[in-house]
Amino acid sequence: MDDTNAPMQGDWRRYPYQLVPGDSQLDFPAAEGTHRDYESDTWYLSGQLTGEASGRHFAFIVIFNRNRPAPEVVADFYTLALFDVDQATYGTFTDYDMPPKNMEPGARPKLTSAEGYLDLSYDSSAGTSTWRACRDSAGELIPYTYDFAAVGRDHEAADMELRLRVSSTRPPVPVGGSTYDGKIIACLQDDTYSYFQTGMRMEGTLRWGDVDEVVVGDSGHIDRQWFPSYAGGGATGGDARGQAHEWHTISLDNGVDLSVWRQFDRRVGNALVPFTGMTAAYSDGTAPVCVEDLEVTTTGYVRWPNTVRPLMRPPSRARYLPNRYTLSSKELELELVCEPLVHAPAHALPIEYMEGPYRYHGTMGGRPVTGFGIAEATNAMYRDWELVDVLATQFARQDSKSQNWESAIEELRSLIARRDAADVLDYLDREIRPLLSVLSDDDSGELLEILDDLANATREGLT
Repeated sequence: MDDTNAPMQGDWRRYPYQLVPGDSQLDFPAAEGTHRDYESDTWYLSGQLTGEASGRHFAFIVIFNRNRPAPEVVADFYTLALFDVDQATYGTFTDYDMPPKNMEPGARPKLTSAEGYLDLSYDSSAGTSTWRACRDSAGELIPYTYDFAAVGRDHEAADMELRLRVSSTRPPVPVGGSTYDGKIIACLQDDTYSYFQTGMRMEGTLRWGDVDEVVVGDSGHIDRQWFPSYAGGGATGGDARGQAHEWHTISLDNGVDLSVWRQFDRRVGNALVPFTGMTAAYSDGTAPVCVEDLEVTTTGYVRWPNTVRPLMRPPSRARYLPNRYTLSSKELELELVCEPLVHAPAHALPIEYMEGPYRYHGTMGGRPVTGFGIAEATNAMYRDWELVDVLATQFARQDSKSQNWESAIEELRSLIARRDAADVLDYLDREIRPLLSVLSDDDSGELLEILDDLANATREGLT
């Protein structure tokens, strides 16, 4: 665990501010700007908002992604998503600036970004979105204070517009605290930089379809990464699905904010890889803490909605992503149950990204806690040995009356491992399907769909 008595360097409320002694990459305000020597640079903002007049609850995410996989190649994108938390609905928009179209004569990059401070602009098909550092009357930067304007057109053709003044009540935090000083392995890449900032106060307007609200919020999260190589395959020989992650940004009602990472190498059995851990930031000025005894249990999956198409061709029509979890850490004395507030919030990013608002409840330090956050997953399950895990997890959720399903699933795993497709298909029909007969039609319908998807993956050799 980190040294919780380690002081922060200087007054974080003033620029310049040195987050990590001796590492200029994390000096502010330059850390907020573009890093030209890195192939991928990502700016992320999310938050929970409340309509001042109506009291309605909303959430949002926005991503500006700058990619230079080769010196003359631009491969950028921008995403905006809005969530109606009360109605459990969402809208999502992604715009790309990709070859070959952007290599035509006269083409100009849609994304512009400044070095030394935050100034982003992206010209999308729905209009121009900006995220800029504010300045005082003398033209000096106002630390950690931004004007933000994001526009989009959701997947049901409704216009989206979010305009906010954003300011921070907490200092930036290096991912991994003083254990890693914000220099981690991410997307299987050494020397990736990452920091986050929470306690963002937000006020402005939200327009989305028939929604037109003045909104306020105090649970915002800024997240930043810059990668030495292209994030979407730079460490996997161009295989964007060769690595995956799960990520939670959580604000608890005891004043603790959490950044939770799990990362996987999908080329070697979804092996858990660094950086996997939890960074805790405290409202009382205590130094951030990093713990790596993170334990996660997936308690539910959801099928990817094929109405939302990733940029890259899907490897299979049937893909499932985790959407329910329990999180725990003995070092933090933390136990949390994580429950989604929107069903299957899929976004048209390069690969499968499912991301949306969550409620959290449990205990920390022996005391009850609740919280709100955003969770993201990219580890889509579609191979036969993955779908058997999906089947087992959803079987358990149905509280099956059958006493034999656990042993039947284990036998199915063994057959899949032996790579005998005929035996697997025979066992699915002979032993697994009859177990569903004791369930109601509502309970068995989802399991039958997973069973059919598993059979198709076996026939197609998706191993």
